[in-house]
Amino acid sequence: MQLKCSLAYKLNGEPSAVPQTALTGYLKELRFENTERRKKETCKLLITIQADRTYILESGYDTHFSKCILAAIATLTPQQLYSPITLQPQPGTDENVLFCRVWVESELIMASYNEQTEWQQIWEQALAVTKAANEMVF
Repeated sequence: MQLKCSLAYKLNGEPSAVPQTALTGYLKELRFENTERRKKETCKLLITIQADRTYILESGYDTHFSKCILAAIATLTPQQLYSPITLQPQPGTDENVLFCRVWVESELIMASYNEQTEWQQIWEQALAVTKAANEMVF
């Protein structure tokens, strides 16, 4: 069984597929948003990437996809985000699990996590790094 990994983004409020197997661009914003899905309140991570157009990727805040991105970005410096990043979805062994590899230029950013990971610290650091990178003047 082959699992197809793909990204989707919102265009005029509707999900649209990204046909490439990875998305490369400049990380502009990470933010959390509460929304309603299936008549239940839920929190989503919104990832804004500036590439050939602006992409806003949406993922559940507690998914492995989001955790991979947040953990990787939290290890970076604002200066590293001056370079484009590449987000590459990776299937897990379970067909319901999707991970994400994060690359800065040609370097794979390795950031592991487990049940003891302090997620509040991780997401605060990831948000701070992204904000600082986008506030600095070139």
